[in-house]
Amino acid sequence: MKTASGPAAVIGIERKGAERTLNADERRLVDALCDQAAIAVERVRLADELAEASVAAETEHLRSLLFNSISHDLRTPLASILGAATSLRLNHEGLTAQDRNDLLDTVQEESERLNRFVGNLLDMTRLEAGVLKPSRAWMDIRDVVGSALRRAKTLLARHQVRVEAEPGLPPMNLDAILIEQVLVNLLDNAQKYSDPGSEIVMRLARAGSNLVIDVIDQGLGIPEAERDLIFDKFYRVRAGDRRQAGTGLGLSICKGFVGVHGGTIKALPAPQGEGAMIRVTLPIDPIGPLPPPDSEGDDA
Repeated sequence: MKTASGPAAVIGIERKGAERTLNADERRLVDALCDQAAIAVERVRLADELAEASVAAETEHLRSLLFNSISHDLRTPLASILGAATSLRLNHEGLTAQDRNDLLDTVQEESERLNRFVGNLLDMTRLEAGVLKPSRAWMDIRDVVGSALRRAKTLLARHQVRVEAEPGLPPMNLDAILIEQVLVNLLDNAQKYSDPGSEIVMRLARAGSNLVIDVIDQGLGIPEAERDLIFDKFYRVRAGDRRQAGTGLGLSICKGFVGVHGGTIKALPAPQGEGAMIRVTLPIDPIGPLPPPDSEGDDA
């Protein structure tokens, strides 16, 4: 059996009986069958090579994106930290108290930013490895929102934040740490692409058997063609000169964390017509029957 790249196999034919050689018709038939088998083998080989090449190309592409992200977006906060620390060490006596506080604020803010970048990389590694399993517990979603707002306080210092929660929201069976990280990432994304002083709104409402969380900003908005792409790894909206620093992992991680809860996330135009809205939809699990009361107190 011969293929374009060379011999693929050897076929042996054993005939029982007086006629041990093939006649012309039989040989043509065998040759035709061998040719067809060789074509099938070649197609399988080419398909395997194409799949391997595709995986290798995607791996190299992701490696390049990760390298670019680390070499630029992670070095930027390091440079700020190093510059502030150097100024504090070399010019400590010549700096006013306000100058020293400003430099220390820079060190803290850039360290927190660097910590978020590294955290996003670790979270994405867990998602890619398929080892992420939510540790669920019943909770009030408003408590998770409050915790996320406290964590994002520094990020949101230059924005007005308003939370609108529909009354009577049911308890949610969630992994508080994962959902809190989703909300922090969404708030971080909203503040990056909106002007200082603008308003960021978080709305919580029930929609049938789901809880809907909307995070709305007054920024540049997301072009319709990019609304699905923004949840891909390392993808960032093309915003020209206003392109913001970041690894491009925040929304991808949100999609993964929401997905392990059986929910969905999507980008929509802001209801006021200006800005963007990211909508998270989480299923509301029915609350099972309450456990029977403890009878030990009755026996005492």
